[in-house]
Amino acid sequence: MLKVTLAAVAAALLTPALAHGATIRGTVAAKQANRHVLVIASRHGSVTSARVSPRRLRRTRLGTRLVVVGSRLADGSLRVAKMRSLGHARRARLRVVVMKANPRRLLVAGGGSAFAIRLTRGTRRLAGAGGPPPGQEITAEVEFSKDGPLGTTLQPAGQAPLVEFSGTVTALGATSFTVSSDGIATLVALPSGVMLPPLVQVGSEVEVVASISGSTLTLTTVRVDGASGGDNGGTNVDRGGVEAEGFVTALNAGSLTIQPGDNASPVTFGIPAGFALPSGLAVGSVVGARGEIANGVLTLTRIELQNDNAGQREMEAEGAVTAFDTNSITIQSADGGSPTTFAIPAGFTLPKGLGVGSSVNAHGALINGTATLTRIELQSEDGAQAQAEGPVTTLDTGSITIQSGDSANPTTFSIPAGFTIPSGLAAGSLVDAQGEYVNGVLTLTKIELRNDSSS
Repeated sequence: MLKVTLAAVAAALLTPALAHGATIRGTVAAKQANRHVLVIASRHGSVTSARVSPRRLRRTRLGTRLVVVGSRLADGSLRVAKMRSLGHARRARLRVVVMKANPRRLLVAGGGSAFAIRLTRGTRRLAGAGGPPPGQEITAEVEFSKDGPLGTTLQPAGQAPLVEFSGTVTALGATSFTVSSDGIATLVALPSGVMLPPLVQVGSEVEVVASISGSTLTLTTVRVDGASGGDNGGTNVDRGGVEAEGFVTALNAGSLTIQPGDNASPVTFGIPAGFALPSGLAVGSVVGARGEIANGVLTLTRIELQNDNAGQREMEAEGAVTAFDTNSITIQSADGGSPTTFAIPAGFTLPKGLGVGSSVNAHGALINGTATLTRIELQSEDGAQAQAEGPVTTLDTGSITIQSGDSANPTTFSIPAGFTIPSGLAAGSLVDAQGEYVNGVLTLTKIELRNDSSS
């Protein structure tokens, strides 16, 4: 039995050093909050997954027409550097692959993302008549509403041998696993003799490529999405193969260690006897490497020196400051992923009022293997207001965290000195809370207990 064991690379991130620049124009057809992705459809229907910051994701509506400039990543998605709005469209054309059909919605895949298209009365009749089947390529004309894209016409456009999609792992079995996207679950069968690596767990955000036969999807490759907004990548697992790009941090006659950066764990490859390493390879070199699992050991099969321009790889983090001193700053990503720590270079000027708890947007570069701060901004101006409604998840003398029902991410308010908390307030209480930013910190101004019946 082929067993893909990747404990040594469980958190490794594939962050391409040789990303290719690209500019696309299109309309935002879907949004994926967990992956920080805007699904953009071109005029002719081709679909691209554009990775953006949480702030850009929140501020961009469905139907927004955009010009997006960024870098193509190894998974085909676009890491966005700049974007400009051209207005708003009421409808768009999508060329996508059907994954599952039910009487009210189609789950479709395009550009590496999976999302649902709601159906009109006329298009429901098509879905209810047993079609379109999984693997059917369709051209869908959609209109936009607050509930997402609504398919007004569906036209068959061929059959796809493979489908690429994303979602959250919701179940694991010996011969299959389940991935849920936009509220719809998809069962993916494992090929005979293949086991998923330990890094794939219930709750993992994954990108899957699967072959299609009838209504059965069978795994070809699985990729775990990066845990934080600045990662823009993940571990790539292809029938036991592993790829990593980054800086060489250790090198000897028998092994090579690569630090992919951006919250990643290092990846160590064994160097087989007789393997020829590139001339000039040394600690500090930027490389792209691939290996295969052989007898439980990740063994190097290919390595290339990358362009020197990759020596300063850009990264971004947006969230709350959790630690801060004269030499470094740590930011907890708004999506709840791994925190990002930036070194603060000598002479760098920090914004006035910055402190632990501040909400910030930070940019950095991986310089000599260290994430180094290049720009940081307080995310909200003083006086800006925020509101949260839902259960209290944590409460102490200095802060309160509330899980809003309309957001995947909790909201944390600082409790100012002398503020009176309602009697009986505790973790689990349902509340309505309001606050405003003071020196970049979201500070509680009002909170009320809610009756259970109002929920």
